[in-house]
Amino acid sequence: MSENLNQNLYSRFGLQINLEKVQDGFQAHLKNALLENLQPIVRPSMYKEPNDLYEVQRQIFKEICRQLFIDFDDYDNSEYGFQWFIEKEFYDEFSGTFEEYLLRLQVFLNITFAHKITAYEFNQLIIEIEKYFNDFPILRHKIKIYKTKPPQILPSTSKRLDKEIMDTLGVLDTEKFKSVLGDFEAGLKTFANAKTDSQFKDVVEDMHASCDEIVKIVLNDKNKSFKHATDKIEHKRLGLNGHQKEIFKNLKNLMDEIKHGSKKNIDRDEVEMIISMSASFIRFVAVKHK
Repeated sequence: MSENLNQNLYSRFGLQINLEKVQDGFQAHLKNALLENLQPIVRPSMYKEPNDLYEVQRQIFKEICRQLFIDFDDYDNSEYGFQWFIEKEFYDEFSGTFEEYLLRLQVFLNITFAHKITAYEFNQLIIEIEKYFNDFPILRHKIKIYKTKPPQILPSTSKRLDKEIMDTLGVLDTEKFKSVLGDFEAGLKTFANAKTDSQFKDVVEDMHASCDEIVKIVLNDKNKSFKHATDKIEHKRLGLNGHQKEIFKNLKNLMDEIKHGSKKNIDRDEVEMIISMSASFIRFVAVKHK
């Protein structure tokens, strides 16, 4: 596979990429990547002293089935059941949308990440996923790798905003800011498929919540929120100068208008701008107080 199959490059030469074909190719590729990169839990019998691996396999397997509402008994075979499960549920018999597939994959990553016995193989799997997203920007997703939590599949936007988002997520990848990270990620995931005013409003509310949360943490006061970032004393404690205070005051006012319904007909570009400005505020404050 080429290292830079950029969508714009295809278009320049008059070639059209079929999104459904790329999505299907991603699912086929991931089925094979799961089987190849997680061999210790796919086929424990191939390794010395496999008993621990069989136990890990069963723990992972049962939890994935529980969270995805799949009957574990259908695949309860320690030697081949896990392989059948991946082949069928992650490709052969999967009939949901691509978004549902990514949710299924995210559940798999969350659960497998917790078992350090397969850490090397798990990291190789993540590299495979990352390569595919990079090679096919038409999929409009990326994977963010953290030090403190499972990798997360997130929507991709413009290259500029992608960098802002990734930089912000990196700054928040600490125990101190994990609650901010949760709200910010939630907004990004909603934004991935948002089309209606109601969905865009949900994104803005998550962005507002992440800004609220970082103010609470930095000021060490649960009664504080984003609105206090422009107060006479608090803005200085957050590290903002007068000009920055006014910029983020306007951001908060815009968010409030959307949250309270006084501003309607929100479009995607406007919400992307709000995400960018929220990321700037969060990143600036977090770096000042990391």
